[in-house]
Amino acid sequence: MSHDANLTVANEVTGDSDASTEAFFQRNQMLLATRAADALEVGREAEARARVAMDQLGVVRSLLLQGMAQDALGHAERDATLAEALRQAESLGEPVTLIRAVNSQIVVDIHRGRYADALWRGQSMLGMAHALRRNDLLLRLTMNLGTALGLIGEHELAISMFNECLALLSGDDAGVRQQRIRIVNNMAWAWLGVARSVAEERPDGAVAALSQAKQLALQACEGALGEANGALRAGSLDTLVSVLLERGEEAEALTWVENVEKLSQAMLQPHSIAWGTSTLARCRVEVGHADVDLLAVERRLREIEAMPGSRFRTGELHASLCLCLSEVLSRVGRHQEALGYHRKWMQFEARTQSLLAREHAMAVHRTMESLWGETEEFITHDLRNPLGAALVQIDSISPRVLNDLDQAALDGARKFVRRAFETADHYLAIVRARNLRRASLTPMDLAELVDDVGERLAPPAGAAVRLERDIEWGLEIRGDRISLLMALDQLLRMVLDATQAGATVNWTLRAEEAYAVLAVESRAVGAAAQGAGWSWATRGAERRDMASAMLTRVAQLHDSHVEPVAGPPGGIRIEWRFPLIGEAAD
Repeated sequence: MSHDANLTVANEVTGDSDASTEAFFQRNQMLLATRAADALEVGREAEARARVAMDQLGVVRSLLLQGMAQDALGHAERDATLAEALRQAESLGEPVTLIRAVNSQIVVDIHRGRYADALWRGQSMLGMAHALRRNDLLLRLTMNLGTALGLIGEHELAISMFNECLALLSGDDAGVRQQRIRIVNNMAWAWLGVARSVAEERPDGAVAALSQAKQLALQACEGALGEANGALRAGSLDTLVSVLLERGEEAEALTWVENVEKLSQAMLQPHSIAWGTSTLARCRVEVGHADVDLLAVERRLREIEAMPGSRFRTGELHASLCLCLSEVLSRVGRHQEALGYHRKWMQFEARTQSLLAREHAMAVHRTMESLWGETEEFITHDLRNPLGAALVQIDSISPRVLNDLDQAALDGARKFVRRAFETADHYLAIVRARNLRRASLTPMDLAELVDDVGERLAPPAGAAVRLERDIEWGLEIRGDRISLLMALDQLLRMVLDATQAGATVNWTLRAEEAYAVLAVESRAVGAAAQGAGWSWATRGAERRDMASAMLTRVAQLHDSHVEPVAGPPGGIRIEWRFPLIGEAAD
């Protein structure tokens, strides 16, 4: 796949706290997408004016635009340009511009195989992007982090990141639609990575992953055909061809190549990067056909090989080009030349494996350091502060018989202590869900967990709120018992706490086709809960608190979906759908 088409350096063009920056990028957005060479010239002229006016922010803006244009044109100068933009942005200290520059440098790191550096840079900026409440910046950071994770073999983590990207998108203009297509395309590539990684140990899992990859790749390619963006069409076609060839569906792959080329002639200008990507996809399909004109295939491959710039001379596109040339030359009897290209491909594969092992080790090391720092900060601020408040409340209780004020202080202490322990549980569940892999999930009867949580949290007889349980047994899923127990506990406790006195909460588990559907429903909740709309499960912008973040993480780990659905008037209903396995799914 051409990851270049799915990174976001060429789309750093929307939104800024500075009005002149907003206008600058908006003016040049279409120019960047359609006439990158003209955009490069505009950037150079803007830089010259900014330097004369001693406008440092203007210099950074113009350098970022030049870097984007050089990236679209495949110019090697891009790396130096974006590095200079980052250096000046760091000295400037303006947060939005700094995040933009860092994100551009992340793309350079990915192109250069510095995946651990890309992850480190991105993670260091996430907190600032959250603090600024800028979903556009979060989206680009998260998308490029997902790409880096996929490139070091952490495909499942990458899928989680791309899911978060989809939740951050809002609107339906051309830019949003194209960004959504890129994300879906990246998810397809990540699922292809999952299929390849489990092919030997779990063939059934590989088949399921390939099916998911195909569904997403088709969605991306169909969506790209509705957009006037040649690079987007070529990138999504490249991914779809990779998935179809992996599934052995060469005829369908060729049909898609011909369809995209027919509908995109005006956008795939000869010797452009988009043309090279789509043409290479065609050659990869044709090289396996018995009745193909091999000399014509070789001519097209030679044209790609002769293109200026580094796009087809390094990385995965270069490896695919070498492998195609090796196969074509071997079939026409030029075995010595074929051997030379095959050797280049083998060298690339060997270097890649070595690089990924090193980058993965570095990423793990930095992640552990980051986790330790987060844990220390968490214990200091999120645990000690509420516990300290609890101690103040407890110390205020007099040794005499408790009066109403003392009782209120004691109740306040209990509330703070409970909050501390709940926060700890949420944090631990998030960390566990982030670090577990789907291969670590084991078969289990979901009903046992649901019943256990319901029994532990059921209010005593005579309590203001009643809990009714209706559980279907024998519903087997793949799961992690610890994180699921924490998440189910939080889900039920959340609804019980919101339910008004005298009302009943229903806790049910039923099989629906290939899913186990857990539902928690209350017919009477407080106005605050109704007003909140329980939007945390579907809208990324509102997923701010740790409890909802924990539920979302655990759901993603289990390939499940939790969301509010239409409930009774004045009440709420939340459903959590888990895919069944084995006989339970029949």
